[in-house]
Amino acid sequence: MGREWVIGNDQSIKIHQTMNRLFTQYREPLLRFFSRHAQNAWDAEELTQEVFCKILKRDRGVADQYPESHVYTIAWSVLRDRARRDKVRQRGNHVEFDEVTGNAASLPLEQQLASEQQYQRFLACLEALKPKTRNIFLLSRYEGMTYTEIADHYGLSVSAVEKHMIKALTEIKKSLSAGASL
Repeated sequence: MGREWVIGNDQSIKIHQTMNRLFTQYREPLLRFFSRHAQNAWDAEELTQEVFCKILKRDRGVADQYPESHVYTIAWSVLRDRARRDKVRQRGNHVEFDEVTGNAASLPLEQQLASEQQYQRFLACLEALKPKTRNIFLLSRYEGMTYTEIADHYGLSVSAVEKHMIKALTEIKKSLSAGASL
């Protein structure tokens, strides 16, 4: 049995029309705004979409005369949220992967070998962790779950999740640091 869609009710039509109008009116100005503050065009596009998602989520897009100041307040909020996330995830310490120049074969052989050895140490360290600690680490770092979500998932306190993460990160750092000194 398929999903039933309600097409054409007055509220959904009004939301669609309002969001279309807002998108047409604010997309280009928001892209320019984010281009001045973001690291690249992809980020500017993503942040612009996030603004429209927040408007739709928050207000269901029903405001006929959406004040420009409100749109830019949301834009600044989105930008601050991104900056906080980038700081926590240490985005500045990451290198973007480029399909053309990111070819492993373009690296010197010694660097390829060192990278492969470091990756193997990381995997071995993950395997050596207790299963719950490993799973909590993977849920946080690779699935993007918050500590609260993980705590609910396992029936633990947030503090217990934090302790598992500290343990995992400490062990990984030790393992990778030990290999770097070889």
